Amino acid sequence: MKKYIKYLPKLASPLMFVIYLLVYFLPRNKNIWVFGSGIGMNFSDNAKYLFLYCSNIDKMYSCWITRNRDLVKRLRLEGLNAHYKYSFKGLWYCIRAKIYIYDSRTGSINHWTSSGALKVNLWHGSPLKTIDRDIDVKHNAFYIGNHTWGYKRFLVRILMPQWFVVADLMIATSAKVKGYFTSAFGSKKIKVTGYPRNDIILSSGLYTKHLKFESEIIDTFNTKNIILYAPTFRDSDRHERVTPIDWVVLNDLMRENDATFLIKLHRHDYSVVLKQRYSNIRVLDNESDMYPLFSRVDLLITDYSSIFFDFLLTGKPVLFFPYDKEKYITRHRSMYDDYDSVTPGYKVYNFEDFRIKLIDFFNNADLLKQTAVDYNKIKKLYNLYNDSNSSKRVYAFIKDSLGI
Repeated sequence: MKKYIKYLPKLASPLMFVIYLLVYFLPRNKNIWVFGSGIGMNFSDNAKYLFLYCSNIDKMYSCWITRNRDLVKRLRLEGLNAHYKYSFKGLWYCIRAKIYIYDSRTGSINHWTSSGALKVNLWHGSPLKTIDRDIDVKHNAFYIGNHTWGYKRFLVRILMPQWFVVADLMIATSAKVKGYFTSAFGSKKIKVTGYPRNDIILSSGLYTKHLKFESEIIDTFNTKNIILYAPTFRDSDRHERVTPIDWVVLNDLMRENDATFLIKLHRHDYSVVLKQRYSNIRVLDNESDMYPLFSRVDLLITDYSSIFFDFLLTGKPVLFFPYDKEKYITRHRSMYDDYDSVTPGYKVYNFEDFRIKLIDFFNNADLLKQTAVDYNKIKKLYNLYNDSNSSKRVYAFIKDSLGI
């Protein structure tokens, strides 16, 4: 019970459920679209790129809703519509908007004002690990909320109602991914369009006016090689996970090979990776947008993050570092497919092998793509489209569903 105590303040607001019910009956405007991402603090992922696309379309009002006041100021300075979630205008547009577009949950915008709106979930990855209804680890909150009965199920659904909203529309990157989403989310209308965020991978010149922060990061890269390490989070151990890397040895290797090692943790990972500063190792903010950086990244290293499915569109190598694979599968998440059969790259499980593969990369990067799992086959299996028109297809999908 102790782990539920932090949610008790939410139970003190039964009025919110009444508001959610009443909002359903209010008229909404099909030409007002509201967008949000993650936990409502950042400007990133699929919602970000579809928002940038829609902001250039006349006769409709697209606005970003966030709990981050500084982000509101920044977006407005760039000529974009943005409102603080709890401001009068923010609440007004949330109540009036017919279209809610998010890449996580309705809470990315405002769950309590979403009743009666057309909900479009863009999600934030092609799944490798099981998600939502498909999670079969019994202590996981999604498993409890979807597959059990009793007070725990009641608590989870009352405290986190946005977790169990079934979106009216969803998108996917391929038929295979569409099948997983149908099972995991229960949405009846899912279309294979590609992800809006992948447009920037295939056309790095898009939206340059609104990617100054990312451009500034790229401008600071002063080494020949850029390596990005982007592990996923663990459902537990989010604060205390220890990565089995000798940072001193790694930094020396980077310096010797004129390389920078970037670390980008998942937004739900709060573990402290580095205890000190290193000349050739950098930690990016958890909320930073990696996708504009892909044009400059030469090697992606990950474990169970689905980010690699998107990175395959670059044609560059991926190295997998699943050092806690057995523990992860039994304690955190199971996989939709056999891990080794859908990960086109070498697998290393300890730091010494990790170091050796990095040396191989510096000597001949293409060698890291020459594995038993066919790189291009997996790329096509998870990405039907290989162009920069995903936002255009998603926009058309939503318009067709609205009948406008």
